[in-house]
Amino acid sequence: MSPLAAKTNSTSDAAGVSASTGIGSTEDHKSSAFSPTRLVLIIAAVIFFEELGTLLLIDLFPPMTAFVESVIDASLLVILVVPALYYFQLRPMRLHLKERDDAVQALLQAKDELEVRIDERTAELSRASQELQTSLQVLEKTHKEDSLIAELVDLLQSCRTTKESVDILRLFGQKLFHKDCGAVYSYRASRNLLELAVAWGSHQPEAILDPEHCWALRRGRQHLVEPADISLHCRHLEGASTHSLCIPMMAQGEATGVLMLRAAGEKSPLISPDSLRIAPIVAEQIALALSNLDLRDKLRDQAIRDPLTGLFNRRYFEETAERELHRAECRDVGAAVIVIDIDYFKRFNDTYGHEAGDTVLKKFAMLLQTKARVEDIACRHGGEEFALLLSGVPLDVAISRAGQLREAVKDLELRHRGDTLGTISISCGIAAFPDDGRSLSELMAAADRALYTAKREGRDRVVAAFAANSSKEGSTVSVNR
Repeated sequence: MSPLAAKTNSTSDAAGVSASTGIGSTEDHKSSAFSPTRLVLIIAAVIFFEELGTLLLIDLFPPMTAFVESVIDASLLVILVVPALYYFQLRPMRLHLKERDDAVQALLQAKDELEVRIDERTAELSRASQELQTSLQVLEKTHKEDSLIAELVDLLQSCRTTKESVDILRLFGQKLFHKDCGAVYSYRASRNLLELAVAWGSHQPEAILDPEHCWALRRGRQHLVEPADISLHCRHLEGASTHSLCIPMMAQGEATGVLMLRAAGEKSPLISPDSLRIAPIVAEQIALALSNLDLRDKLRDQAIRDPLTGLFNRRYFEETAERELHRAECRDVGAAVIVIDIDYFKRFNDTYGHEAGDTVLKKFAMLLQTKARVEDIACRHGGEEFALLLSGVPLDVAISRAGQLREAVKDLELRHRGDTLGTISISCGIAAFPDDGRSLSELMAAADRALYTAKREGRDRVVAAFAANSSKEGSTVSVNR
């Protein structure tokens, strides 16, 4: 039902109620007072008293003609009827009509007041409906934003690599701040500069950020710049003529990076209100998630890497090597394990000291990392012994790689506390998969036997173990220098 129809029905109902409770009852009372019976009684009474008065007057005066009596009779009748009709009939009717007019006026006034109240109530209901619609839209938008933020945090906590977190930040940055340009910077390990982790939108920010150039990082709180306050822009936003916002990403009381937002361009010179509202929440959640990811990476590195050399440790090597050998078997490709020992390292340690020995281990580990491919696994197996797993290579390539490493070791410049330590050499034992073994333990045992042979033959050489058939199993072949 439309508001007009409701208003009309309400007015009609109110008028009907008023009439039934007030005007109708008065009208019934008056109609009973002005009934024909009463009118006849009034006229009869007037005639009676008129006749009585005529008789009295005729008796008081001398005999009169019939005409005079008729005139007197008519005069008395008029004199008695007119006042009687006025007081008993016309005057009550006038009073009744006046009361009825007053009631009609009161009813009309009540109707007008009711219409005003209905209009006001309709306007209030309309405003309430609009406010409810607006509130529902805001709640729906807030719920969507909260869901996106919760999904972002959940995915960041599930990341295993920095690249995964960067891809997620780029995707959700475009979803959460789709009307604006933005970027996330994170501190380097040295904490002297920040690197661009991810950016979205039409603006491409600087790749490197000096923390001294950002007001937000210097003040430790968000820095919002209106378009008119160009002089207050951060130095990394110099030349920008739009709305900008920088929020330091704080985790455990320490800044881990900065979230930067800026308006898309001249057509939209202001950052959207939604972005301004959720930006601090997003910055806080990103900071916590990235801090947890960084802490997890550090703990994982401590668990799988050798603290001195930075190479993988023996436990990680054994777990990963078994997986790589299974993959090589599924792909029907070769693989090789190289066991490397630094020659006369104990004598070197006793001569120059343990700190110098640590320097040698670090230098050789750096060389081993430069010679290893991304898919190779290099580890410190223990003491001065190292191991290298070469995935997807035949034996001859493994022998060549080991020979190149043996020659490169001789070119290392070893210095400790300003003193030259001289040169070192290495001995290598190689075992090929699957010829020398189908498991890591078999390959390591074969490579160890080849390494011991290299040491017996004078060190500084590469020896490969062959197990082509049962008659040759365990024999070794020395590779010429």
